[in-house]
This record gives sequence, C-alpha cells and structure tokens, in this order.
Amino acid sequence: MKKSIIIILSIAALTMEGCDVLDKYPLDKPSQETFYTNAQEINGGINACYKFLQETDEGSYVFPIVLDCMSDIGFPRQDNDFKTIAKGEQDDKNGTVGKTWKRAYQGIGRCNSMLQVIDEKSSLLTESEIKQFKGEALFLRAYYYTHLVTYFGDVPLILKPVVSVDEGLSVTRTPKDQVIDQIFADYEEAAQLLPATYSKAADKGRATSGTANAYKARAALYFAKWDVAATAAQAVISSGVYKLYPKYGDLFLPVGLWDPSNQEIILMKEYSSELNQYHSLPQYLLSRNVSGWACLVPSQSLIDSYQCIDGKNIAESPLFDKKAPFEHRDPRLKLSFVMPGDRFGDYRFESHVDSTTCYNYVTDSWVTNNDCYSVNQYTSYTGYYPRKYADMDYKDKRTQGDYPLILCRYAEVLLTYAEAKIEMNQIDQSVVDAINELRTAREDVKMPAFSLSDFANQNDARLKVRLERKIELAFEGFRFTDLRRWGWANIYGTVRF
Repeated sequence: MKKSIIIILSIAALTMEGCDVLDKYPLDKPSQETFYTNAQEINGGINACYKFLQETDEGSYVFPIVLDCMSDIGFPRQDNDFKTIAKGEQDDKNGTVGKTWKRAYQGIGRCNSMLQVIDEKSSLLTESEIKQFKGEALFLRAYYYTHLVTYFGDVPLILKPVVSVDEGLSVTRTPKDQVIDQIFADYEEAAQLLPATYSKAADKGRATSGTANAYKARAALYFAKWDVAATAAQAVISSGVYKLYPKYGDLFLPVGLWDPSNQEIILMKEYSSELNQYHSLPQYLLSRNVSGWACLVPSQSLIDSYQCIDGKNIAESPLFDKKAPFEHRDPRLKLSFVMPGDRFGDYRFESHVDSTTCYNYVTDSWVTNNDCYSVNQYTSYTGYYPRKYADMDYKDKRTQGDYPLILCRYAEVLLTYAEAKIEMNQIDQSVVDAINELRTAREDVKMPAFSLSDFANQNDARLKVRLERKIELAFEGFRFTDLRRWGWANIYGTVRF
C-alpha cells in the first residue's frame, strides 16, 4: 500500500507541476516558467487551486453530503464505493479512497506551485495582491491537508513542488502531529494575510480571514485541540461578518444560496452552467414521482432524533403522538426532510407499501404512486427524502444542478465554539448563547432556549451539543467524522478510510 501511495503521489505531483524530468517547457499547456507574466495570470493560477474543494469528482454522490450516508443517519441506496465504506468493507482498491487521496495532493501540488510563483514573480504584484494570493494558497493547502489527516492519519507532508521522479519516490509518511502543526500554521498565516471581506462581486467565493479561522476551528475540533478551536471560532464570531440566515428552510436551496444578503455561508463549492460544470444532486435526491432516483436518504434513527417543540425527545414528550409522529416536532425536521403526508413537488408524498396511489395537487387527481415500494422497488428504502439541496425547479434537468453546495457556514462555527468550551469544562453563558442562537434566532426555527443550569453537568452538556450538531448539520457531511472522533464509530459500524 505504501508503494502504491508513493507512485500515485509522484505522478500527481509531476502532472500538476506541468514539467518533466528533462526540464522542457510543455508544448500542450502553459508552464510556470513562461505563463505567469502578469497579475491576471497569477490570479488564474490561484483560482485553479480551488478545483479540488470536493474530495472526489463525483457529480452524483457528492462530497460532503454523501459522508452522512456513510454513517448512522443516512443510507446510500445504490451499490458502489460509498456503500462499501458505509459497511466498513473497503480496502486499498476502493476507488473513492484513492480519488480522495489523489485529489487532495493535486490541490496541495497546485498550492505549492503557486506559493513558489508568488515568491518568484512578486515584482508583478502589488502588496495587497501578494498578501491575498499567498493567503489563499496557504488556506487551501491547509484545507487539503485537513482532509488527508482526518481520513488517513499520517500522510506525506510536502511543502514545495515535486519536480523529479527521484524526489517523488523519496516521499514517505509524516507523523500526524507534525502535519497538524503545519495545518495550524498555514491557517494562522492565511487568516492574517486575507481580508475579512471582498468588495468586488467577482471575488465572491474566495477564502477570507473568517474562512481560514473557521477551518482552523474545525481542524482543531477534529484533532482535539480544544483551546485552539475555541479561540479560532471566537475570532469568527467576534468579527461581526457572519450571522445566521433568517430562514433555515431556504438556506440550502437556490433562493438562499444565491441570495446576496446571505451572511451565513463562509465557504461553498460553486458550479456554473456557463462553464458546463454541474452536479447531479437533483436526480439523486428527488423522489421517484418527479423522476428522481431516490439514492441518498435519511435513516429512521435520524428522524427519531428530532425533539418535540417542548424540547423533549419523542420518548419523553407528551406532545408526541404515534398517530401523527411528525407533528409538534423541531421545525428543522420538516425543513430538512420530507415526511409521509407532506407535499413534495406536485405530489403528496406517501411511502407506505400499501399506498399504491397518491394525490397530485396540480391535476387534482389520484395517480400511481411511484414512491411506493410495491410500485417501484427503487424508491426510498427508509420512507423519507431530503429537502436540503432538493430543488424542484431542477426536476426536469436533474443532472444539471448548477447551484452551489455549502462547505462551511456560521452555524457550524457556533457549534464548534460551544463544543470546544464544553470539552475544556469552561461552560459559561457564551456556550449557552451559541447553542440557543441556533434554536431561537431564525424565523422558521423556534425551539426552547437553554439556561446555564441545563449545562451544569459536563457530560450532559456534551450530549446536548452533540445532538444539536446532529440536527442542525444533518446531511451536510459532518456525522461520519463526528462518530469517529467521539469514539462512537465502532458502535455504529462506521470506520476510518
């Protein structure tokens, strides 16, 4: 396995650097020596560093969403590499594992190359351009290394372009702690170099100082560096740049994703119909009645985790009614997922095996129910569908999703801050306020607020923040890693790459 990793890494690095062992300029693409002659071209090189934000090039089972379907809260219907990982049956031949490794190092290679270009061609740039471009490259290098360490542990730490076969073959794994130190150093420097915001519309989507701090906080949480996580998260909170989007239900649909007033999104993966860059989430998330494929669905255990509106779980709340199990529940349940009886597109969604017909609101008639397993065996195996990212405006262009996917948002930062403080047993009102903001601040989410006395016991506080992560961030790709870092992976059958 070690030898195959070195070969993959060497080939990726050499391919990315656009040079060969003979040091000839390539004839079929720009080279570092001849291409970067002005700021615009260097800017293009930095833009190319963002290409690998998504762990694999899959347009259907899209990272990070698919990660939740490789855990206890979701299910990938089709047999593929993702389902193999979800069952804990992967090996070194698993294509997703290989792609994740390779793409991260392709991104790292580009970042290293551009850092060298910035140093060598600094006379072509203004001081502000040098700071911005270097900050972006450092942030993205740390971003890719965060993925690698999270999934693989010890990985080769490469901080400069690999320009020869011999150099590539000499690469070995670096201890995880040493890589983590470099990750933090890159995030820290990036946060100091990058602006808090950008004034030009064309710069929307670029990393900012808040992005660097948010990802530093995430990495520190994953690596159990609680003080680092709390400090970085606090820097994002106190910056005043970000706040929760007022409607949770709109946040993950084009109406919210493209809203220029949206201050919750910290980083997103963008797509473009103009550049023929698409994802296939509409096809894989939508129901069979609207010609979707019903591939990524939530589990029953996730649905049962949503509290009633009195703040009690369904086993304890007098508001829970077995005959109407989805009523009087945390509003995020129906804002995140489609329940039986809900309208989804033109149809009343019914998943019971005997519900062979369903109501069509447009034709005012009862029609064949393709969301019923006895009618179509490839409908949702769990009886529910996602609403997040499932936009009905794309039901007729299912493989041409061109709306962005959120990679990091302010709600996660609030949860990171709260969890880090709880793990340090520094539980104060700021912890309670961070969690309460998620439960009370939005127009469409109103849950009972906690008081400081509710967090008097550290273990109880842990369970509260972990449940809040499960609910608030459902189907956004956090659960797979959360189970592993909490030591719950063996319980739920999920394993590390």
